[in-house]
Amino acid sequence: MSTIYFISGLGADWRMFQFLKLPDHLHQQQIKWLDPLNLDESLESYAQRLLPQIADTANPIFVGFSFGGLVAIELAKLLRPRKTILISSLATRHALPWYYRLAGKTHLHKVMPFKLMQNTYPLAPFFFGAHTPYERRMLKSVFFRIDENFLRWALGRLLEWQQATVPPNIVQIHGTADLILPLYDRPDIIKIQHGQHLMVLHKPEAVSNVLSRILLDCTHDEQE
Repeated sequence: MSTIYFISGLGADWRMFQFLKLPDHLHQQQIKWLDPLNLDESLESYAQRLLPQIADTANPIFVGFSFGGLVAIELAKLLRPRKTILISSLATRHALPWYYRLAGKTHLHKVMPFKLMQNTYPLAPFFFGAHTPYERRMLKSVFFRIDENFLRWALGRLLEWQQATVPPNIVQIHGTADLILPLYDRPDIIKIQHGQHLMVLHKPEAVSNVLSRILLDCTHDEQE
């Protein structure tokens, strides 16, 4: 049976997926973030260094949340996963809002003082969709525990990502109210109504239902 590999958002960990309820018989594993070799390390190189964490190289299923979706796509280029599932993420560079692309051209992510980046936290719960005290505490933990080099590297890879076309065998789940990565609509995107960027936390039941259906379809096809 395929192993499902979860890749969390920028600087986050397994807690982003903790409220998802999936069928017990599905084999699940978390991919752990590594430190980038340097600020210019490519996503391709980074994904290559994650491969030792993937034991099931024949039929893996990747589930990437937010920035983890980009990494999932790069891993899918190295392996042949049964399915790559994106949650609150991007399938191509065209889905990145123009103001992010403009920020990338100014290289603001390279020069902005790290403390100033962290000081934007008071606005973060609104934009990310962190509603409960627990969600806000977790978001705050990510904001203030993330490594500076990792943050600058990841922002660079996001802003400079060159994926031009939707990769094959992709399923995308996106919230209609995402303010961090606004919905870039396509007919095949599965939409979670009123879902914000952190809908894995504030709408776990809706996300779980959709994700379980996709995963069960994958494993059913595998058994046939």
